[in-house]
Amino acid sequence: MAAEDDGRAAPPRIRIRVESLSDLVFGLALSIGSLILVGRAPQSGQDLAVNVVLFGFGFAIVVLTWLGYSRTMAVLPADVPYALATNIVLLFLVALEPYLFYVLQSVQSLDLLDAASAAYALDVGGMFFMLATLSQLMVREDKARSHGQQRLTPELLTRFRRFAKADAVIGLVFFASALPIFWIDTPAGFLRFYMWGSSLLVLGVSVASRRSAKRQN
Repeated sequence: MAAEDDGRAAPPRIRIRVESLSDLVFGLALSIGSLILVGRAPQSGQDLAVNVVLFGFGFAIVVLTWLGYSRTMAVLPADVPYALATNIVLLFLVALEPYLFYVLQSVQSLDLLDAASAAYALDVGGMFFMLATLSQLMVREDKARSHGQQRLTPELLTRFRRFAKADAVIGLVFFASALPIFWIDTPAGFLRFYMWGSSLLVLGVSVASRRSAKRQN
């Protein structure tokens, strides 16, 4: 009503449209990941186990990104500078992830596997850096608000700072893993792949430990 009384039109609801698109992109990324495995019939029990592990890894990447995105966009105002651009870049990287993951699982030669895994590392690293950027935008926006506007609680701000740091660290690990020096074949497999798994494992342990400490307090 206030917008109609002073003759000005209400601002467009950009965030709702972007969030609707994000739900579609994330849903398609998960669906395509499942379809990739449908086209790869296992030849043995070991093949089945490997396919499930690979799908679980891709699933974890997309779901963790979606959780971080939803967490931030639930409180990030739509008109924050650079928020829309960050959203678009993030959605592009998410939409690209299933294709790169398919290429990563399909290549046969080691040279192509090196290139495909490096590209996938850069894509996933970019996804987590975009999540860190969104969290940092939320922190900066809250600091810039006037005293008359509602602010986030100190506890919530601290959580967003932690999220930004954690996402940035994971993104840095994935980016670093794309370097040629980490394409090393060890007795347990290529070092690059273990860097990916260790970064997600550290994130899971960190989140679990914080929740445990919070319950004890």
